[in-house]
Amino acid sequence: MRLTAKHGRLAVTLRVLRQGQDLQVICSGGQAHIGAVALASPHPSTVAADGEKTDGLLVLSGHREDMLAARMARRLADELNCAVCVTAGIHFDSITKEEIERVLNLADTLTERCLTRLKQAAKECPC
Repeated sequence: MRLTAKHGRLAVTLRVLRQGQDLQVICSGGQAHIGAVALASPHPSTVAADGEKTDGLLVLSGHREDMLAARMARRLADELNCAVCVTAGIHFDSITKEEIERVLNLADTLTERCLTRLKQAAKECPC
């Protein structure tokens, strides 16, 4: 599945792949790259300093996609009751604070659209 949300010059895309019962999600925008990877299960084993429940979080030095990836992985894992790996890499030149907030909102919107689509597909599946 591929979903995109846009606002002005900003566009964020989710690509979602099934790995058995689990999900691999790629979140990208602007100059796509790998900045952070978050892994979450429906039963988290750790709680981060900021109170977020996560099973694993990797961030490349100088990148700031960690909280976006962790939040998306946690929401999807809890709602779908499966393991979720989110790889995030978003870069827009000369991005403003307001645009960063817009990117986070676009990512949240895509997360909810993804949940809706996956739940609908599960209802329609005859298996």
